[in-house]
Parts: sequence; C-alpha cells; structure tokens
Amino acid sequence: MTLAALVAVGVFLFLVVVPPRALTVGSSLSPDLTGRTIGGAYHVHTTRSDGIGDRDAVAAAAARAGLAFVILTDHGDGTRPPDPAVYLHGVLVLEGVEISTDEGHYVALDMRRAPYPLGGAAAAVVEDVARLGGFGIAAHPDSPKPGLRWTDDHSAIDGIEWLNADSEWRNEPGGRRLRAGIGYFLRPGPAIARSFDRPVTLNRWDRLTVAHAVVALAGADAHGGVGRRAEEPNRTLWSTVGIPSYQASFQAFSNRVLLDRPLAGDAALDARAVFSAIRQGRVFTAIDGLATPAVLDFHVEDAMAHVPMGSVAAADSDATIVARAAMPPGAELLLLRDGREVDRSADEIRRTVSDDHAAYRVEVRLPGVPGTPPIPWLVSNPIYFRATSAPQVPPVNSATAAVDDAIAPFPWRLEKDTSSSGILRTGEHSVDLEFRLANGARGNQFVALATDMQRQSFTAIDLSLAADRPSRISVQVRRADGTRCGRSVYVDSAGSRVRVALSDLRATTGSAGSAVSGIDVTSILLVVDLTNAAPGRAGKLRVLSSALVK
Repeated sequence: MTLAALVAVGVFLFLVVVPPRALTVGSSLSPDLTGRTIGGAYHVHTTRSDGIGDRDAVAAAAARAGLAFVILTDHGDGTRPPDPAVYLHGVLVLEGVEISTDEGHYVALDMRRAPYPLGGAAAAVVEDVARLGGFGIAAHPDSPKPGLRWTDDHSAIDGIEWLNADSEWRNEPGGRRLRAGIGYFLRPGPAIARSFDRPVTLNRWDRLTVAHAVVALAGADAHGGVGRRAEEPNRTLWSTVGIPSYQASFQAFSNRVLLDRPLAGDAALDARAVFSAIRQGRVFTAIDGLATPAVLDFHVEDAMAHVPMGSVAAADSDATIVARAAMPPGAELLLLRDGREVDRSADEIRRTVSDDHAAYRVEVRLPGVPGTPPIPWLVSNPIYFRATSAPQVPPVNSATAAVDDAIAPFPWRLEKDTSSSGILRTGEHSVDLEFRLANGARGNQFVALATDMQRQSFTAIDLSLAADRPSRISVQVRRADGTRCGRSVYVDSAGSRVRVALSDLRATTGSAGSAVSGIDVTSILLVVDLTNAAPGRAGKLRVLSSALVK
C-alpha cells in the first residue's frame, strides 16, 4: 500500500472513530447567574470501597476537569460517619454513601451516622435515610445488570439518577463500544459522551414527578478504571486497562448546581450550600463532552414571586414559564410538561400557564448527536405546579386505627440459631428479650421471639415495642409449609407503635407464593438478624403490647 493510501486510510479512521472536540459555547446570560452556576461530579468511588484512587487523587482529577465539587459515594451501610467537607486541589470534596438494598442501590447524601447497619428492604432503607436527615437517590435504576437495578416503584425516594455512565456503557453494542474505546485514547471525555443514548430512566422519572417532587442527577459511577470492583468481579477489557479514568469521567458530563451566591471558600459553609441546592432541585445536567460551558436560566414569573427551578408554584396561579440557555448553533430548547413536549425554540421560551397541575422541565438538544435516541445536552430539574396544601400522610410506623376484636397472641417463646443466645423474661405488662448474636463470620445468626397461632383470622398485627437503642426488627409470619413473609419495622428506644398489615408482607424464605391469609399463619416472629445488625451485636427488645386485628 502506498504512503498516500495509508494516509487516506488514517484520515478516514480518524474522522470515523475519533469524536469531535466539545463545542465551545458563548454566553449572553447574566454574569451573576454564570458565577453562581458551578459544576461537579456525583457518584464517585475511591479506595475506601472499590475505586482505584483515594480522595486526593479524585480531587486532583476533578480539578483538571474544571469541576468545583465532587461527591464521593463509596459503598457502605451508613454506620461510618461521613468525613467533613474539605477543599483539596481547589475542589470541594463532599461525602455520601451507596447502600445496597434488596431492590437495588440507594445513595444517601448529607446524612448523619446510622445507629445500625442500613440494608434489607428498599422501603426500609428509604425510610431510614429520611429519618436520619439524609437525601436519598436511586442509583443506576435501569442498569442492564439485574443486581444493580432499582426495582422499588413505591417508596417515596428523594432523587433518581436519570443518567448513569456505567449503565450507558453496559447498554452499548459491541461495535459502538469498540469505537468509543478507540476514540477514548485521543479525546476521552467526548468519546464517553458520544457513547450515550437517551436513557429510558427519563420516562420513569417523568412518571414519578407526576405524583411528587423527585430530583434527578447524573451519576458518574466513576471507579477510576481498574479497581476492586466488588460489583464486577469479571472485569471488561476497558476496565482492565484503566478506562475510564476519573478525569475522563468528569470531562464527559457534570451536574451544574445553582447557588444563591458564589462559593465562599469555607468548606463547611459551601457544603451546606451545595447540598441545599441539590435538595431543592436547583441543579441541571450538562453533557460537557458535547459542548461546554453550560448555563441555564429556568424559572417561573408570577405576580407574587420569582419561582426557581426545583420549586413549587401554586396550581391556581397565572404565571409565565421562562427558559433560556447559552446554546451552540443549531441547538433547540424544549419545554416538557410531565415529560411531553409543549414548546420549543432556538432562543428563548416564554409560556403562560393558568390553573395547571404538572411538572415542567426543559431540555436542550444538539444536532448530529449520536445515540438511539440521541442524548440531550442539557436536562433541567422540574418546576412543579401543585396545590398549595397537601393532605397529611400518617407515618409509616404508626398504628393509627383502633384495634377491633383484638386477640392477644401470647405467650411468646424463643427461637435462635445454635450459636447465638437469648434470655426471655415475661412480666406482668411486658415481655423482655435479651439477645446476643454470635460472633465470627456472617452466617445465619438470629434471635427471635415467636408465638404460635391457632388458625385465627386476622388482617394485621399491632405491636408496641421498645429497644435499648434505635433498631430494626423483622416482623414475620410463618405458614404451614414453612415459608415466611415479613416486613422490617423501626423500633425506637422511647417506644414505637407499629401496625403491620398482612398485605404489606413480602417473602423472606422459599418462593413468593400467594398473598398471606391470616388463617394460614402458624407463627408470628419478631426477628433480630444480620440484615440490620453485625455479628456479636447484643441488645434488648421489649414487647409492651401485641394484638391481632381482624
């Protein structure tokens, strides 16, 4: 082959394989808005769990990528207190935790230390994160890997990852993945960005926001390439050679937070500002590997107030939705109502609404972007039009209804594994259990109170419980065939009243089977096990009252 032919082949391969540079966007929006819009990375793993670099290395990579903050989310159970916010390499380093549940992973931000290991049913973890003051986000909700997918569609989650880089990479067909991998060596950020499709999670998020506010973030799920991948013991070729690096992940996209004022340089103060903005939904995503920098102005104007992104406007208001962004040539700004397009413009959108009840958000789409369907360049969080007052929902753990025709299921007895210990004391007004789970490796350690049923017909179990410290126990029923169903409940040291409906129970052993009927229940159990405790855990559980509800 001649030199000219080799050059021609090289040029062809370069044009086909290597992604174009990210477009540079000029902004005519106010300098004040630009100065209060900061970019950061969320969902990042370090050597504390299964990442390759420590937080100093992560911060250095974020600084090279031009980010202002990074949120570390190493795997854990919430019992380790988060490290204080700190500035490293000029980047604000914040810390959360990624918690494994039975229905997927849940990231907790801005949460105080948990008094017991968080885990088990997703609903229980969502409840615990909220109780501990945290902000919870469903991680990689539509991952192609079933073990990572978020399958709980009923819990009131605070947030969701509308985009997850790991999920998008797994979704890619082999040819596009190979092309992106080759292009990565010359333009890593754009190569990663151009491997994205429009995720189905956007549709899922839109359905959720019809009912209640849910903040969307883009999750880098960055491990820095090679790492101790607990969730991926069989690594791919790309992860084995260090793809993607932290810096490449951070160059692909960012979460852009809108602050009330620019960062002050005080780590504790700035951490509060960033977490507060995320909680309020004052954040949008920019695919920086396609175009950068990104600045978005999205708000509602009415006679009474200026309503920013993430906020709620009165449903009966006469208001104007305003959306504008710094955009490259050919881009289009779209306004979506509950996920459906209602307006678009190449410049600015001003739309009047009246007596509406919906969630409005905006996207900016670029021409010529790959993906099936193409990934949007910008994705905002919604502005909600809602009724000014909402009905009060009773707490999950309260027994609010009267007990009709109660049947006390005493006496209690003890069940446990062979290595754990328990002492049962029955008093005039209570039953006390002192327990200690066996030390050593995690296995089947458990201690339980049990009471036997005589084919009673009932629909729920009412309990008044107390523990020596905040705890979780599993209220379970056993059927004649040996299968068990249960639900985790929180027990406070000051005492908790709980009502557990049979219809809310889910299978804990054996097959799921049919719905639980009270007449089929042979035993009721109050179980302390390793779901929310560690080997060697000792404690006390007191049953103050118990009854069946017909």
